[in-house]
Amino acid sequence: MVQQNAKTDTRRRNFALIACFAAAAAVADRELPGIRKADILMSCLGQLNAVHDSGSALSMERFRAGLQGPLARLLPADIAASAGVGDLRLLDEHDRLEDDVDALLDEYWIPTAALSSHWSLQRIRAEQEEQRLYQQLRRLPEQDYTQAREHLVDLPSGELRRLRRAWDHLWTRFDVYTPIVDWTWCQVRGHWFPCPVCRWPMAVLGTGPVVDIRCRAHRREGASYTCDTASDGHPEAVPAGPGAEEVTPLPATTEYLAVTPAVWRYVTLPGLLECRLRDYAHAQGASVQMWPHKDRYDLRIELGQRTWRVDAKAWASVVALGESLRPEEEEETYTGLIIVIPDHQRNEREVLHHMVSGHGYRVLTATGLEREITKEAEKR
Repeated sequence: MVQQNAKTDTRRRNFALIACFAAAAAVADRELPGIRKADILMSCLGQLNAVHDSGSALSMERFRAGLQGPLARLLPADIAASAGVGDLRLLDEHDRLEDDVDALLDEYWIPTAALSSHWSLQRIRAEQEEQRLYQQLRRLPEQDYTQAREHLVDLPSGELRRLRRAWDHLWTRFDVYTPIVDWTWCQVRGHWFPCPVCRWPMAVLGTGPVVDIRCRAHRREGASYTCDTASDGHPEAVPAGPGAEEVTPLPATTEYLAVTPAVWRYVTLPGLLECRLRDYAHAQGASVQMWPHKDRYDLRIELGQRTWRVDAKAWASVVALGESLRPEEEEETYTGLIIVIPDHQRNEREVLHHMVSGHGYRVLTATGLEREITKEAEKR
């Protein structure tokens, strides 16, 4: 119970601080249209008030004025004390960001671009969680690093006892799993359904007597079902997608956990693609190193006279992926690094290639890379 309270306190602190940072950045941006600025402030105020007690919610006037004062005026007392930021100010008297803000962003793993480009609060939280996880991973010895990465791919959900056994001595090093009982969006009458492809909880869509159950990432691969919510007994997922495999409902209790959405999106999903490429390359007789130098890139594949350095990406938007791959320094290039995207994005490969080829990247689909490996294997 103590551990759960500590996790809750950490989340509350992060939510509150992100809301204050994002609001201050919006106020300080002289070029930001007024309507957009108002939307950001309303969203930030809503997130900040969500961590306050019901009787201590802030008004917009108090929130806006508090950005120039000590953060203790905006944060719940327990958060201000635990974060050690109660005396800090985000804006000066001219509504300019204080110099201390950059240091705070580094401390809480928030990219500077998140504020300058006014990312959504959800995107900031996801990026923060991803950066924090990789910081923890990189502190591990090489062997433990690889083992932890494999667990985040192979075990994105499961029963607590099984997860503890698998993670062994690494279990207490990471805080990436959440009780599925807290996620009402994936439940039908107290049960949830693991995706047959990625094994993460599938989403339940609709409110009528028959609902849809789909994996947000693998619907195209057939992870799509329907469920009669009024039937007796355990809910049943009836296959609706082409080739959909049968899935077994599991109880949504505190004994069943799943990695957070950010870990699933940014670690598990690309990890599935990485492992597919690894297994294919091995089958062709190639030598494969996973996550060399603690994830400088994802795979190093050597076969015959060729070497492939691969970064696998499973982003929903190739345009957003392209923007993220552009280096901060224009002269920086990544000659020889191959960006591999899922096959279902084959029609968008040219768009991504156009965005990043000038920085030295090549762009292939998973099948495209496998063809190159096969061609090299046939020479032997």
